[in-house]
Amino acid sequence: MSTFKILVTSQKGGVGKSTVSANLAAYMRSQGQTVTLIDFDTHGSSSTWLRRAPQIGVAIQHHILPLDQGGNRPILDARLHLRRAASSSEVVICDLTWTDSIAGELMFEYDLVIVPTSVSEMELAATAGFLSRHRWVFDSAIHTPPTLLVCPTRVQPEQLRSDVFSKQRFPVSFMLAPPILEAQTAREMFERGYLMDLPDACGSSFVEFGKAVAAARDMRQTVHAQNGMRPANSPVRTSPPLRSGVLGAHATANATGGRHNLLATSSTLAHQYSVLGRHRLQKVRPDDTIPSAKPTTAAGHMAAMGIPQFLKRISMGVISK
Repeated sequence: MSTFKILVTSQKGGVGKSTVSANLAAYMRSQGQTVTLIDFDTHGSSSTWLRRAPQIGVAIQHHILPLDQGGNRPILDARLHLRRAASSSEVVICDLTWTDSIAGELMFEYDLVIVPTSVSEMELAATAGFLSRHRWVFDSAIHTPPTLLVCPTRVQPEQLRSDVFSKQRFPVSFMLAPPILEAQTAREMFERGYLMDLPDACGSSFVEFGKAVAAARDMRQTVHAQNGMRPANSPVRTSPPLRSGVLGAHATANATGGRHNLLATSSTLAHQYSVLGRHRLQKVRPDDTIPSAKPTTAAGHMAAMGIPQFLKRISMGVISK
């Protein structure tokens, strides 16, 4: 099986990118995978975390890309380090603060691109702008595009009921990860341990995030296996035409029905590409028979799963380009 390559990136600091990178590497290692973390950031926060925390077998590299040289040099260096690491690990995770001096083609080297974001309106707008500038990567019909996973980070408990996602539209298809909760215990674990070991809600939220990444990997590998049976000249697309977005609380019953019809006719795509969609479709596909004393709606099922309100809204809606 080929190496699964993950890029954790954002143009903005302070969103928990290094925390996600270091702790995801630890989580994947705990699942029995051989893992390499490549820290491309100047400060080296994620690699330092792993070096100073209890050693669990993650291979650690810190390489500063020559961004000041411009041209193709940064992407060539990144590719070289990535491919060397991939020769000896089942999972490679790269921590990179994105800048305009990096060619967008670099994203095609990865299977999964994780974009951490806080849930403030300003940060979500910045994240949407970043994705808009690189939508040609995620919508590519020429190259195999990476799967895109947007990860809400440093989420305060009171924000779980926020409708902030309903105020921002995203220009590309993406999977939405379970939120990683903010906690003082997480800050105390810096360079001392790993979020997955915390016995509180923050620790549990990170484990759920890790499971979502593993599910995204499994979906991606399944799609690759299916695409391997296509004729050689068939276009390969691993990102669905569905748009993750919001039909907010003002949506009418007809709009809700439309959502269900769209999901039913697009069940294969949504089933493969949306962690939340897998559960949602079990309740809305007409060919499913589910014994229950009461009719079960998609929203009701998600509520039973304990999915926060703002995640329910973004997972149930679609928006046009």
